[in-house]
Amino acid sequence: MAEKLLNLAARNKEGIKQVEKVSTHNLFRMPWSMSDNAFTWLEITRRCDLNCSYCYQKSDPESNKTLFQIEQELIATLGLRKTDTVFITGGEPLLHPDLEAIVKTVKAYRVKPVLMTNGNRLNEDKVKALKEAGLFGFIIHVDRGQDRPAWKDKTEKLLNNLRQEYADMIHKAGGMICGFNTTILPETINELPDIVEWTVKNIDKVCTNTIIPVRVLGKETDWDLYVNNKRIKYEETAFSTREYATKTHKELTSPDLIRQVKRVIPNFKANSFLGGTEVPDAPKWLFSNVIGTKEKIYGFMGSGAMELMQNGYHFFKGRYLSFLKTFMYGMGKMMFPLGIMDRDIRKSLFSYLVGCLKNPLNLFEKVYIQSLLILQPQDILEDGRQDLCDGCPNKTYHNGGLVSACRKEEYVRFGGMVTLKKRVNVKNLLTRSHQFK
Repeated sequence: MAEKLLNLAARNKEGIKQVEKVSTHNLFRMPWSMSDNAFTWLEITRRCDLNCSYCYQKSDPESNKTLFQIEQELIATLGLRKTDTVFITGGEPLLHPDLEAIVKTVKAYRVKPVLMTNGNRLNEDKVKALKEAGLFGFIIHVDRGQDRPAWKDKTEKLLNNLRQEYADMIHKAGGMICGFNTTILPETINELPDIVEWTVKNIDKVCTNTIIPVRVLGKETDWDLYVNNKRIKYEETAFSTREYATKTHKELTSPDLIRQVKRVIPNFKANSFLGGTEVPDAPKWLFSNVIGTKEKIYGFMGSGAMELMQNGYHFFKGRYLSFLKTFMYGMGKMMFPLGIMDRDIRKSLFSYLVGCLKNPLNLFEKVYIQSLLILQPQDILEDGRQDLCDGCPNKTYHNGGLVSACRKEEYVRFGGMVTLKKRVNVKNLLTRSHQFK
């Protein structure tokens, strides 16, 4: 018995080591770039009705752009970047009085308008109005770090009730995708399995969930801050007013998240990735596509199928694939013929056939495809370089160019991105100087 336990512990330990490596060498490297990408952000306001503890920008109540300004930015953006989906973002875009007109404008340029929202002001009437305006779908940000008055101090498991409310609302309206963004905090990392379990149980209603570890630059660091070689004070940044700026915490990475995902999906497997601007094989974005039903995960789409889909879509459409049409997420069986060239889909097909032999009624069930994305935002390397996401999908327009949405606040405040230099420790310098005497 003791020997069995030791063997089990050794296997678990080895499994953790494998997770921690997160090798990207056998994954398809998404061909997205600054000028040719699946996604682009269109910021229509900087006003927001929540004040999240980790947010990288401050709400500006006077920042609603006019419809003319928004269209001009859209035209300029599409001149700089091919894109399949335009995320309509804020701040909180539901606060903009011309939102339906904005959706119509974006759709008129033959891209997919998707609303990225906290959902705080979403209701059935608004969903219906946005559908009529031509909205392709919703990506809703829900997690425990938000200051939702009725949901404060609730666990992520309880917040699944709110996620369910949104998913049901959008599913009832029909014809629009529903996805979620989930920020993971160090104190909520152990709750991630509850989120993943809820997500896969709603594979018929939720097409994607993007899991993002929090990134906040704290005050107590060894770095001085500069913009265009001019030093700035930490108190000038948006981070300085945030609760998380006062906390010392471990920066979560992809391996930390994968370890928790595997508590629900032990055989979890990614098929493609985006690397870093400084570390090319870093798992900055990991893409996984689940194939299954509400009751069972049959397997995953592999790198070969993802490569075929991205490059095939680009060949025919002239841009990279972002989201499928809603009904196509329920056509998972159509993936099975790709098993000819994709080993992971072959495994999924075999699992499906075994399930049908055990219960022939499975033949009549829909098989769905669902995306799980795991992000590892900017990392600070030992020399102060910042490893950002290469091929960043979250670019937005600012002053004639495209900047990463997660860093736009720095451009607005300081005219450029904040860089880091090691802080000189005067005490250590004096000590060394004394030693040389």
